[in-house]
Amino acid sequence: MAINLRGYRITVLCEDKPQYDFIKAYAKLLGATSITRLPAAYNNATVLNHYPTAVKDYRRFASENIILLVMIDADEKTIQERLREFDEKLDSEKARLNQPTRLDNEKILLFVPIRNIESWFYYIETQAEHIETKADSTGKLISYKNQSINQDISRLVN
Repeated sequence: MAINLRGYRITVLCEDKPQYDFIKAYAKLLGATSITRLPAAYNNATVLNHYPTAVKDYRRFASENIILLVMIDADEKTIQERLREFDEKLDSEKARLNQPTRLDNEKILLFVPIRNIESWFYYIETQAEHIETKADSTGKLISYKNQSINQDISRLVN
């Protein structure tokens, strides 16, 4: 199934410029022309805190051709743990009861890179295996921040 974003207004909530550049490049590849970033979030806590308001705003205009794209690094959590945090922020009672917090027809897309977005860039550039679980000599998971060969992907989206 091919995804076509032509004609949709895309609103992006993410942590930082590398995430935004990635989402913008991906959306453009899929045909999007109207892409707006919500005010910079700076970290995962801020993304989570802004998420309920972004969803509320999305729902006010849900009858229009809009999509909310949200990205947050998993860091040292699992993808499932991060997704659960989104559910808890949106509706803690539904999350506690393991009920859906979003409707099936809502165009709200959550991207949760394992570790961080830089690990995706590192994989694309090197094809290295097991980057999500690779640890340094002390046992700490490798961050991949500032390890990407091509640090600036903004050239892909201009």
